[in-house]
Amino acid sequence: MSKSQSLERGLELLEAVNQAERPIGTRELARLLDLSPAIVQRLVNTLAERHYLRRDPETRRYTIGYQTLAFGASLSRRDQLLIEARKELNEVSRKLRVDSFMASLQGRRAIYLMCLTGLAPITVPVEPGDMIPLHSTAIGKCLLSSLPESEALEILGTGPLPAITKKTITDPSVLLRDLQLTRERGYAIVQDENIEGMTSVGALIKQSEHAPLTAISLSFSPYFSKDIDVEEAAAIITAAARRISRAVP
Repeated sequence: MSKSQSLERGLELLEAVNQAERPIGTRELARLLDLSPAIVQRLVNTLAERHYLRRDPETRRYTIGYQTLAFGASLSRRDQLLIEARKELNEVSRKLRVDSFMASLQGRRAIYLMCLTGLAPITVPVEPGDMIPLHSTAIGKCLLSSLPESEALEILGTGPLPAITKKTITDPSVLLRDLQLTRERGYAIVQDENIEGMTSVGALIKQSEHAPLTAISLSFSPYFSKDIDVEEAAAIITAAARRISRAVP
């Protein structure tokens, strides 16, 4: 498959600027992307002229431009998956007063597509576009469980996996057994593996084979949300996933 090198470089540059924790300059971008400063300068000039990047006139550093918002807004209005998921997750968050999420596997990583905050005292501080750990989240386990074990292992690597909390599964072989359990029951349960004191329950959205793997989840603190039963939460999130699956191609 032939690709445009210039377009690929421009997209890599946009991703690098977006992932930077602070405004970033052309020389730093050049080092990060292993490109010459001249090439980077031409790319940022074009992207800034079309408002996909913003340049601080004093520091001469770059951040993501407002034009990128137009893509997200257009996608939210037109994409049937996002429309149906927002309707269902709004209801999940309202009914249980929990946070709810949707994420999709993009290559070897997953990103949040939707993050809805409930009325619980403790919420999960993530936003759409954030990357999601695959091995320690309910959504991540749903996504991995839908893959053949060989593909899941290829994504996970040989380990050990990052220990986000004391209960995070860091051994890929142990995680594979957990993924098998997720397949058998039809949903994933994560307790204290990604955030201590938080429980998440997730379910896979079933779409056409050409669609990206996508899953939804809800998250709550058993300490503050004593009225939520894990099995009840699993029934609610799996029912929502089924309705979304029926509504999208």
